[in-house]
Amino acid sequence: MPNLLPDWLPWIRPAGRLIWGCLALVVGLMFVFALLRRPMLKRPFPNRVGYAGFFVILAAGVLAARILTDYQTWVVWVTVASLVALGLLMVATSKERDPEEPATWAECFAGAVGVFALFVVGFAIIPSEWLNYANSYLNWGDTTKFVWTSHQQMLFFPVNWPFNFDYPSMRDTVAVLIYVVTLGLDLKLWVMWQRRHEVKEAPAAAEGAPARRSRFGRPLRARG
Repeated sequence: MPNLLPDWLPWIRPAGRLIWGCLALVVGLMFVFALLRRPMLKRPFPNRVGYAGFFVILAAGVLAARILTDYQTWVVWVTVASLVALGLLMVATSKERDPEEPATWAECFAGAVGVFALFVVGFAIIPSEWLNYANSYLNWGDTTKFVWTSHQQMLFFPVNWPFNFDYPSMRDTVAVLIYVVTLGLDLKLWVMWQRRHEVKEAPAAAEGAPARRSRFGRPLRARG
């Protein structure tokens, strides 16, 4: 099977593992955000049809890849995208998922495994693959290469930089930023998860505001 990543730009395939790690993190976060919200749509098909859809899509993808050998890359991408889309649809429209009800032991165990997998991807795989890519393809491990040196002037200021900044420092700075962004996103998701049961109160009616009326013109009373 050919390489699934296109060769549109020379850096895409050398950064393949880094790209796959980022895609895995994005897809995982999409499922997390879907689980954080209540089902907003009614599933247009029963559960058994959705579960069977995974096997149908996979079988159709394998069959199409064997027949359309010249378009195997596109077939694989369409198959994977269809599986992810169906999975998101199943999660986002689940009738059994109610945030108000306590989670079962199996749901907690599955959630813990999923969170650990996202931690591994965000805090281990992506930074590690970035360092490998920067050292090998970008050659940012050479301490003799500098982004700027102390004898160079700043951008629009007639003064010199107070320190040297080499490419290994640039590489490590990007790695630190990856950790900072991942940690910030992690904290944000934890806050959203803790507040998933909070119900927003309806705004109080202002004094002198006209009473709400039904379609027959009678004023509506607040429920007791």
